[in-house]
Amino acid sequence: MKEVLVLKDLEQIKAVSQQYRLEILEAFDSSAKTAKQIAEVMDEPHGRVNYHIKMLEKVGIIELIEEVTKFGVVEKYYCPVAYKLIIDSTAVTLDDEMSDSINKVSLAFFETISREFYDSIENFSSGPSRKISYSVDYYLTDEEAKELYDKLSHVVDSYLKGKEDPRAGAHRHFAAHMVVPLPPKV
Repeated sequence: MKEVLVLKDLEQIKAVSQQYRLEILEAFDSSAKTAKQIAEVMDEPHGRVNYHIKMLEKVGIIELIEEVTKFGVVEKYYCPVAYKLIIDSTAVTLDDEMSDSINKVSLAFFETISREFYDSIENFSSGPSRKISYSVDYYLTDEEAKELYDKLSHVVDSYLKGKEDPRAGAHRHFAAHMVVPLPPKV
């Protein structure tokens, strides 16, 4: 599996603009899984999950790893092609359709972050502490915003590399970083 897949194609960006497909990607761990196994993890109907896996495979976000025949039934094992997806909006023409798709992906990612945050609140009233930082009202050029995001990504990625699997004394966490433009203050 590659470390990063840069999404430059409209069809790829559209494919991950649905929250449900992001949830499917999250249901994979470091091993290949069948659509049935993903459906069981998500507690969703196999047919629905299988349909979305096929769509993600069609655009190159998930790949077929292996086919195993058991008792006359072919089981197809899939895996995401990369641990991390990045949208490169600079590599595509930002027409209305592309802008709309990128906005949907951004919203889907934010909904995932929100869900993970609320799950943490519900499940850990005490115990592991949350580390939250929030900075607002900084004025950056587009280049400065990209540079900040790239630096944050580098720090987070280099620190988390090799920490993808459970181990003794470690608890499951999520880390998110965003650099988001805001409208002018009124």
